[in-house]
Amino acid sequence: MRNRQWIVVLVLILASCNLPADRTTDTPPPDPILDTPPSSTSTPTLVPIETLLAVDTPTVAPTSTPSFILASPKDQPVNCRYGPGIAYAVVGALIVGRQAEVIGKSIDVTWWYVKNPNDPSTNCWLSADFVTVTGNVDSVPVVGPPEIGVNNIRVRVEPVSMNVGCSAFPQSVSVSAEITTNGPTLVTWRWETSAGGVSEEKTLLFESEATKTVQTILTIWSANDYWVNLHVVLPNDRSGGANFKVTCTP
Repeated sequence: MRNRQWIVVLVLILASCNLPADRTTDTPPPDPILDTPPSSTSTPTLVPIETLLAVDTPTVAPTSTPSFILASPKDQPVNCRYGPGIAYAVVGALIVGRQAEVIGKSIDVTWWYVKNPNDPSTNCWLSADFVTVTGNVDSVPVVGPPEIGVNNIRVRVEPVSMNVGCSAFPQSVSVSAEITTNGPTLVTWRWETSAGGVSEEKTLLFESEATKTVQTILTIWSANDYWVNLHVVLPNDRSGGANFKVTCTP
């Protein structure tokens, strides 16, 4: 019995001696665990670039385009007159294919006050019968007709120079004057001379814009330097004159 126990012990010793001395069992390391502290914020959501651009780009409000009220000829050129009526002078024309900016209207809306198509620094009137107007005409202000009056006087003397014998007086000179108005009106006028002469007042009817001529004869009693004026007193105060010279030989 004792011999069997020794044999078992010997077998165990020999078995342990045959095992490799450096052999160890490789145990794989555990997976690393990140110790991430809990966050109080949620995970950000990715926003498309188009959305970002839409948010970051300021919205620009469209600017309103100023509206103009324009007049165009219906089918033929239209005279543009100094005032709202055919009696006024023609100062421009609106041809087919062109437009004029409307800036006013007559009280009865039969004429349109526009920027002169031939000279935008001035204004004139178009008959509503011959033009088509586009735009908000209700916003156009009413404009009164222009003031009518004499806008030019031109005086001539014949002869402008005279030399006569000193005993040949009295002498006569012929005087004429052109009176121009810018529309229909009644003109009141008189002659005035450097010798102190003043004629009686006379009237002249202008049915439209026009130039009319008046004449007179002056009697000269001595040698001198003279002037003669035509003085308009109505509808506006205006004068025009000319000089002439009379000499004599003893």
